[in-house]
Amino acid sequence: MKKEYFELHLQTAGFDTDILSAELHCAGCMGIYEKSDDDWIVYLPGDWTPEHHQNVVAVLQRLNPAFDVSELIIEKLPYQNWNAEWRKYFKPVQIGEKLWVRPPWENLPDGATGEAIIIDPQMAFGTGHHETTKLMIQLMQSLDLREKAILDLGTGSGILAIAARKLGAASVIGIDIDPEAIENAEHNLQLNKTNSVEVYVGNISYVVGQKFPVILANIQFHILEPIADALYECLQNEGKLLISGILATEAERFIGIFRRTGFTLESQSTLGEWSGILFTK
Repeated sequence: MKKEYFELHLQTAGFDTDILSAELHCAGCMGIYEKSDDDWIVYLPGDWTPEHHQNVVAVLQRLNPAFDVSELIIEKLPYQNWNAEWRKYFKPVQIGEKLWVRPPWENLPDGATGEAIIIDPQMAFGTGHHETTKLMIQLMQSLDLREKAILDLGTGSGILAIAARKLGAASVIGIDIDPEAIENAEHNLQLNKTNSVEVYVGNISYVVGQKFPVILANIQFHILEPIADALYECLQNEGKLLISGILATEAERFIGIFRRTGFTLESQSTLGEWSGILFTK
C-alpha cells in the first residue's frame, strides 16, 4: 500500500516566520515551500492523525492568536508524488547580472551567463527565491568584495557565504544558532566545492574581538536590534554592513536605531515587503 502525505496551505501574515518555521519543524513537518512572502505550503507526514493536525493548529494559534483556522487548507496526496511536488517549485533564479541560484537537479537555462550557486532546499534555510536573499545578493554585487574577509551572520543554507566567494571574497565565516542550518550549509558548501568558508553554530559572541571589512546579516529586526553595538564593534572602520530581513514598514525605525549606534546609511532598497539596507562605519 502506498504511503501518503498532507499538504497544508498556510497564509503567514501576522506570524514571525522564523519562529513559525522552527516550530513547524519541531512539530514534525517534512518541509516548507514559501510560494510568496505570506503564502506557504507545509508538508506533513501521511500517517498523521487528526490529533497531530490539531497540535499544528494549536501551534499556529499560540504564535498568532488572531489566526483564522477556517483559512487553513489541508490536502492528502499520494506519497509517490512527494519528490515531484517538492522539487517542482525550485527552479533556477537569476539574481543580478553575475549570479544564478539553482537546485542540484536543475540546470541553468540555455544561454545563461554568470556563476551558478547550487542550493539543496532541505529545510528552507535560504533558497534564493525569497526577497530578502535577493536583496542581500544584489547589495553584495554592488560592492567590490574581492580579497575581503566576510562575516555572514545567520548563515542559514550558506547561500550568502557561497555568493561572497563567487564574487571574489578571500574568506567567509558563517555563523548560525541552528545546528541543522549549519549542517545544510556544510552540505551546500560541498555541492559548490567552495573553500575558504568556515561555518559554526553560535551567535555574534563567537567573533567578539575580530574585525571584518564586510558583515552580512539577513536577520529579522528583533534579533538585530539588541546586537547593534556588537555589530558596530565587529565592523572595521569604513567597513560595510549589509542587512535585510527588515520589513519596509519598519525600515525607518530600524535605520534610526542603527544611526544612533554610529552607523551611516549608504543606501536602502525595497523588494516586495522587505528592505535591503547598506550601512558604513
